[in-house]
Amino acid sequence: MGQLCCFPFSRDEEKISKKPIGIQDLINEALHQERMGLKSKVKQIKELLLKPETQDKIRRELFEGRLINNSNQANDVDFGMTLT
Repeated sequence: MGQLCCFPFSRDEEKISKKPIGIQDLINEALHQERMGLKSKVKQIKELLLKPETQDKIRRELFEGRLINNSNQANDVDFGMTLT
């Protein structure tokens, strides 16, 4: 009967890379993965904000807020602006 073991590779086969992986390498890889995920989310948010329907919705909400706070002159907003 064959040998049952948790490690199917011999000692030579388990070394995939010649360079030993240190803790700093693992930390750097984790940070890189985190950054890539965040960059992807930021890109999605930018694309959403650039959609005309999103910009129209933002303008409507700002305009409604301006009507409610009409007494406060500091709320002057340029509604013709484009979000970038």
